[in-house]
Amino acid sequence: MKKLFTFVFTMLLGTSLAFAQATGGSTGADTTKAPTTKVKKHHGHKGGKKHKKGEGANTGTTNPK
Repeated sequence: MKKLFTFVFTMLLGTSLAFAQATGGSTGADTTKAPTTKVKKHHGHKGGKKHKKGEGANTGTTNPK
């Protein structure tokens, strides 16, 4: 008898969760309003200073002979 109760309780719990998932989990809230969504503009990361190969610590100096 205990196994039957466990089985029935498990089935009821499973069906209630499946029904809640299928309906979107609505709790009776007012769903007549249009959803208000804010659009955020994302700006990409701007790269730093780009330099050519060879430019670096010795910029502006001459090579010793």
